[in-house]
Amino acid sequence: MKLLIVDTFYGPYLQRLYADGALAWQPWAQQHRAHFAGGFGTGDAYSHGLGLLGVPAIEIVANSAALQQAWAREHRPELLQLSEQGGQQLFAILEAQIRWWQPTVLYVQDINWLPAAFLQHVKPLVQLVVGQNACPLAAGLDLSPYDLLLTSLPHYVGRFRSQGVKAAYFPIGFDQRLLQRHRSDGPRSHALTFVGGLGGYHSQGTQMLEAIAQQLPLQVWGYGGAQLPAESTLRQRWQGEAWADDMVGLLAGSQITLNRHIDIAEQFANNMRLYEATGMGACLVTDAKANLATLFEPDQEVVTYRTPQEAISKVQQLLAQPAQAAAIAARGQARTLRDHTYNQRMAQLVELLQRPHPPRQQHIVLACSAAAARHMPVAARAKLLQPQRHHRVTVLSNAALNEPALQGVPRWCVPADHTAVEVVGCCLDALEPTTVITLEPSGLDRSWLEPLRQLASQQGIAVATKPAFAS
Repeated sequence: MKLLIVDTFYGPYLQRLYADGALAWQPWAQQHRAHFAGGFGTGDAYSHGLGLLGVPAIEIVANSAALQQAWAREHRPELLQLSEQGGQQLFAILEAQIRWWQPTVLYVQDINWLPAAFLQHVKPLVQLVVGQNACPLAAGLDLSPYDLLLTSLPHYVGRFRSQGVKAAYFPIGFDQRLLQRHRSDGPRSHALTFVGGLGGYHSQGTQMLEAIAQQLPLQVWGYGGAQLPAESTLRQRWQGEAWADDMVGLLAGSQITLNRHIDIAEQFANNMRLYEATGMGACLVTDAKANLATLFEPDQEVVTYRTPQEAISKVQQLLAQPAQAAAIAARGQARTLRDHTYNQRMAQLVELLQRPHPPRQQHIVLACSAAAARHMPVAARAKLLQPQRHHRVTVLSNAALNEPALQGVPRWCVPADHTAVEVVGCCLDALEPTTVITLEPSGLDRSWLEPLRQLASQQGIAVATKPAFAS
């Protein structure tokens, strides 16, 4: 296995990278290193993690014209005669790089950027074309060239499959090498921060942040701030954009930092800030999501909120009790470094790319009501908390996200509204369990229990029923 990873960087970041004009005339290898030195996006975490596994890989920042032209000067100077209009030159250079690297897997980080026609053209050069997505999709996007699509958005798995493309859930992670450049045990001069996008695709989250900023001393950085109304409290608190190392440094200097998910995330936790903030040791306050408790223990490793008022109340408590905030931050960082680094993600990626080999572990989804969970015997709960060699268990429950009886147990939380069935379906799509077990009679809401069984049967998942724990 050998990967060529096609990535794109935000235009404003590339402009800043080349602002002094000197970098553009450096050798390609030096420019290539400069692109990843600041830790922008996923950086070169993929190639680093894969390399540790003995899998050769390289990242290509395909929309960085100066970088790509530097490669062409050294390897294929005739390509510089091609027109830059319509991406003709950039696509020709990328094709040449694919022929040069000879990958078995072409891994596309930005599926909105590469045209389907280009992918069809280069597909004979590789064994697999794999795409990854965690952002809004362009209208009319042709996904037919992809052999596999990976996404950190659980509800996108089924949507991609409905278009005839194999798809799997693949969470984002944290590059632990950032801790070598930024101390997470140093002084934290920022009491409360937000670093991220404002407005646009984040309109719902921006409204929430606006309400919080009106009540709390929130410091704000990120793109989109200049477009906010002049009377906006967020606009008045906005201190400019912060990319790569600047952003990481702010998180490393924050006692508490806020997170909100992009609008398209709907009811699901997925974004990079979950891992960046916790990885850098900040106390993360994030929006409550159905699958969050599979990633972090709510109100123990991260703090959750459902409304601006709840966020304000919890942040006020954390500001008044900095030791509590620091303890949550420490637990969150430990969880990220234990379970969510890119080194660990790359091992998962290799397994996904090697399918259809059978998974190393069986995966059981246990449908369990809050009432049944509260009467769970100590021995049964201990077994759920204990890593098993041959199987793992995820609980699917209508219990509250922070239900004490399920603390520490990986779980999805089924909402008590019209989206319950959708969440159940997304759970099955993302987790791909081998078995679904329902506990009865357990007070489970029949409005989602029966669809759970039906969906599982349709997907060829074994379904079993067991008696609930006695009260």
